[in-house]
Amino acid sequence: MVPAAWQRWLIGCGLCAVLAAGVADGSTAAGAPVAGGLSVAAGQSADRGSSARTGRPLAASAGAVSAAAEPAVAAIAGGGFAGYELLTNGRVWAWGDDLEGQIGTAGAWQLSTRPVEVPGLADVVAVTGGENTAYALERDGAVWAWGDDSQDELGDAGVTPRETPVRVRVPSAIIAVAAGGFSAYALRASGTVWAWGDDGWGQLGSAGGDTARGTPRPVQRLSDAVAVAAGASDGYALRRDGTVWAWGAGILGALGDGCSVAHHGSCPATKVPVKVRGLRSVVAIAAGGFTAYALRSDGTVWAWGDDSFGELGSHVGRSIAGAPVHVSGLEHVVAISAGSYGGYALLRNGTVWAWGRGVDGELGDGSGSNRAVPTQVLKLSGVVKVVGGGDMAYVLDKRGQLWAWGSDVYGQLGDGYLLDLNEPTPVLQTGVA
Repeated sequence: MVPAAWQRWLIGCGLCAVLAAGVADGSTAAGAPVAGGLSVAAGQSADRGSSARTGRPLAASAGAVSAAAEPAVAAIAGGGFAGYELLTNGRVWAWGDDLEGQIGTAGAWQLSTRPVEVPGLADVVAVTGGENTAYALERDGAVWAWGDDSQDELGDAGVTPRETPVRVRVPSAIIAVAAGGFSAYALRASGTVWAWGDDGWGQLGSAGGDTARGTPRPVQRLSDAVAVAAGASDGYALRRDGTVWAWGAGILGALGDGCSVAHHGSCPATKVPVKVRGLRSVVAIAAGGFTAYALRSDGTVWAWGDDSFGELGSHVGRSIAGAPVHVSGLEHVVAISAGSYGGYALLRNGTVWAWGRGVDGELGDGSGSNRAVPTQVLKLSGVVKVVGGGDMAYVLDKRGQLWAWGSDVYGQLGDGYLLDLNEPTPVLQTGVA
């Protein structure tokens, strides 16, 4: 089982992987290797103590948004207890928990059950969320952050939480950002990865001591990366040759380097990236909690790490897997994402499948139960983007409609209420034409 000290974060794990375009989808990142037509990931009001409402909002329209309309939703992301959408005009909107300023309400410091605009951002091309911090990548390669800074997650060399975005002190030419737990990663066009935030388990991949670092530094001995992802205490990189590399705590086999139950779940931590065992021809990666996923060019998905709730999707009932195992029953997969305790797959036919923990409705199959093998998310068709949050998930369909399901305790479904749902509901489209 997961160590008790990580329970709070795991419930609020963010997307933990972000593409240069913002989310897992079928687009092709510039310079990324493509095989078999698959993409490479390179480059988410009521009182807090009030009870959930039992009705659905009449104003939550499921109507289509024209693909030609401006602005429209271009990308989506999930944070710990918040959701994010990037519009085609380069603006970012957010909803959910704002206890640490992570939805950027500029002084409100509350929750919002519907999207509000994050101030001070323009020309954004990607957005992602960590535990209580969010990040935006602008077209010029600049990275901005807002929210919690207790572990230097903002990367601005300070320790003060921010309710409006501040610039992260990363080098130029950033093409992708990933956030997990209290650490974050930025991928440069040169193929190097820079990291900042919590380094208690070596998850920054630097040679320094086990402390939080507010100034980004390069991950050592890593080059030629085309994608990055982040788990609770581990970082991941996909290299151009189709191999996957990992560094950090290694708890519950999360490094994928062969550690098994023989280590009683306490695999050796490493600050130096190690090769994930047995993977080749990988075109996309994702991570959440202590489980990670890889999508191969043949459309299959592989997983390693914690399997407490069926996160591996292999139907074998392992406690952990220290090396990748095949996720059962999936083929023709074009994109993957992860939540805190499970995975999501977008198939070529536009359907979405989920597995792992489902007690808060995060699988979207109507059951509210855990699933050790993938199950189809209800009510969805024509999906073009999928992203997992902490214990909720979001998709964007080809009509431009954004959908959400799972936990709604802080308004993270963005539908106007505080009501957990085990099947998709439309997110209110504030700011969309």
